[in-house]
Amino acid sequence: LKVVATPGIDDHQIPSEKFETKGRLASVCSRIVLKILFFARVARPDLLSSVNMLAREVTRWTAACDDRLFRLISYINCTKDWVMKCHVGDEPKHLRLACYADASFAGDLRDSKSTSGGLLCLIGPHTFVPLSWLCKKQTAVSHSSTEAEIIALEAAMRMEALPMLNLWSQVHDTIAPRND
Repeated sequence: LKVVATPGIDDHQIPSEKFETKGRLASVCSRIVLKILFFARVARPDLLSSVNMLAREVTRWTAACDDRLFRLISYINCTKDWVMKCHVGDEPKHLRLACYADASFAGDLRDSKSTSGGLLCLIGPHTFVPLSWLCKKQTAVSHSSTEAEIIALEAAMRMEALPMLNLWSQVHDTIAPRND
């Protein structure tokens, strides 16, 4: 395995003939990819984009997918000591939910669709707790990076932030009831 800085590889760096050739790992790719997908969903959101791309390819696995998987495994090997940490040092009245969203623009070479990403955290002056994250391919082609970003924000708000906001308000009211 080699030392790499990112989990993904730019498709422009892969020779075009590799997208036509069946991959050597085609018979076992689903087992490998699904194990990494579980790992990413539980504790490593930095892997989600790359592993989601591979998961969409298991039925049509190519030599390019072999290269992408090798890159992902190399990245996991380089970052095996990384852990997700959180810290809570504030009273509930000082805590807020924060939703961060981002998008790639036309990241998929075949269909030019963007990918949405989002992170929902509980934050305070001395608190940072990642609560949930998402990585999802957009369903339509965006015409600009701004449009892709707005779609990512909408997805993060609808699927993560708004449901958590309802829960957080109930938890907050239970822990720190208001004096009316």
